Amino acid sequence: MSLLEVKSVTHAYGPTRSFWRKERESPVLSEVSLTIEEGTCLGLLGTSGAGKSTLGKVILGVEQPKEGKVIFQGEDIYTMDSFTRKRLRRDLQVVFQDSYSSVNPRMTAEKIIGEPLENYERLSASEMKRTIAHLLDMVGLDAGDMKKYPRQFSGGQLQRINIARAIALKPKLMVLDESVSSLDMVNQTNILSLLNELKSAYGLSYLFITHDIRAAYSISDALVVMEKGRLIAISQDKNEIFSSEQPVVKKLVSSILSEHPRNRTISSDKSFV
Repeated sequence: MSLLEVKSVTHAYGPTRSFWRKERESPVLSEVSLTIEEGTCLGLLGTSGAGKSTLGKVILGVEQPKEGKVIFQGEDIYTMDSFTRKRLRRDLQVVFQDSYSSVNPRMTAEKIIGEPLENYERLSASEMKRTIAHLLDMVGLDAGDMKKYPRQFSGGQLQRINIARAIALKPKLMVLDESVSSLDMVNQTNILSLLNELKSAYGLSYLFITHDIRAAYSISDALVVMEKGRLIAISQDKNEIFSSEQPVVKKLVSSILSEHPRNRTISSDKSFV
């Protein structure tokens, strides 16, 4: 049994009104099906407006699709009872793109990371501090950072705080929605390396949503490409993506820039592999 199964999911926003047209819904997802196995990372690639983030929200249980099913650990997340939903919710976590808007600016790092632990675990004050200190260490920060507020961290450091919060309950699956795209190249590389280390340490599974094929390649075991709400390419071997004849895939590949600014001409080589 797969950890996550998305079965023929279709979703639309609307209806919308236009002076020239009758009311109609705006399709966002069309017959999307995919699976994620335990301990693996699936990279979900696509340009802006392809429907990637909407699919992420559907998987997280935030937006119920018009049609189709989302099966997580053998349970349909849209038909399960509230008790089962709460039990499974701890195994499904998310890290968003904007590290600052993802946290309460009035909360310390200790409170931010401790929030899910307070909701699901019964820890004494001393156990809570030890656990949070360990989580900070896991993401490359110090126990002394506990009392700092979001404004006192860089974007990369705060994203590490968000990751620490997400792994606090040792989830089975993490949805990473453009989680490194707002960071500079150095921080991107560091966060991706951290995510790979955590995946190995905890046996985590990821849905890595991005428009950046370089980032997706570095962390994913398999890749899928979305365009206009449809999956148009599926590569169980991530190297196969480079032989795709789909125009949008070629566009994503050609967006890779040379490492040195002097040589930054659009190229389709795979020098980062």
